[in-house]
Amino acid sequence: MEWPKAWAQGWHPVAFLDEIPSDRPYACQLMGVKLVAFRHADTVALLRDRCPHRGAPLSAGRIVDGALACPYHGWRFGPAGDCVEIPGWAHQPKQCTQTYPTKLAAGLLWTTLAADPPPFPTLPDAMADTGLDRFWWRLPASQAGALDALENHLDPAHPHILHPWLVRHPRRRMPVTVDLSMGAWGAEAIYTEHRRNRALLSGVMEGSRACSIGRLWPPSIGEVRLESANGAMLSIAVIFAPETSGTTRPYAHFASTRGWLPAWFKRFALKAFHRPVLAQDRRMLALQ
Repeated sequence: MEWPKAWAQGWHPVAFLDEIPSDRPYACQLMGVKLVAFRHADTVALLRDRCPHRGAPLSAGRIVDGALACPYHGWRFGPAGDCVEIPGWAHQPKQCTQTYPTKLAAGLLWTTLAADPPPFPTLPDAMADTGLDRFWWRLPASQAGALDALENHLDPAHPHILHPWLVRHPRRRMPVTVDLSMGAWGAEAIYTEHRRNRALLSGVMEGSRACSIGRLWPPSIGEVRLESANGAMLSIAVIFAPETSGTTRPYAHFASTRGWLPAWFKRFALKAFHRPVLAQDRRMLALQ
């Protein structure tokens, strides 16, 4: 698949940092490229998951003295991709395997496949706001195109049809004012509603909604922000990581204004509400 330039050269997460063990390699992939991560000192190294000798997956190997040992013939590769040992070979090895740049941010391991890595992207403010109740919802990859999944998250038109009563009233239409803006950081659409949305989510958890905001943080982050008339806020920011052309892993971050409801209860309630919504979205994206 030929990826759009912004995606092909962009930064994407490949794992939560705490998913990567301290004592063994971790297999992951991005846009069809199989990768292996392993911890080294205070950082994480990311290599191509293929030994240059006979093509064995390095992720099936083990970490020996700070280097990744191939499970087939024991060739060991350091965090810079250089081969530090070939068992039975007395000379200094010159072989190496491909490495990828890494960035540790928001509790995630990020990388890019670009030969000339671009600057790291701006992340939604809610991901770093310690004054909010925040949590990551850890979801597995699903059958979905990454662009389709991103568009679905930011699409305000389908909830009436795909999520009746849960997100939107299936029949009632409401006037909405839309203000669009774009900048170097991305794009934003502000939807101002002129009467109360009586679907389940807004009615139970928000009260009277003042506005809904859809934000695109290029290349692969979509944020839906719901603001109520009393000043409460809910941010749902999802990073859509393209594992292959047909599978996408969503990294979903929820953030909300602190109030009288405890954080653990909001986490439970938000997951319980979004679980059927997510199932409906995943079925439709798989059909696409």
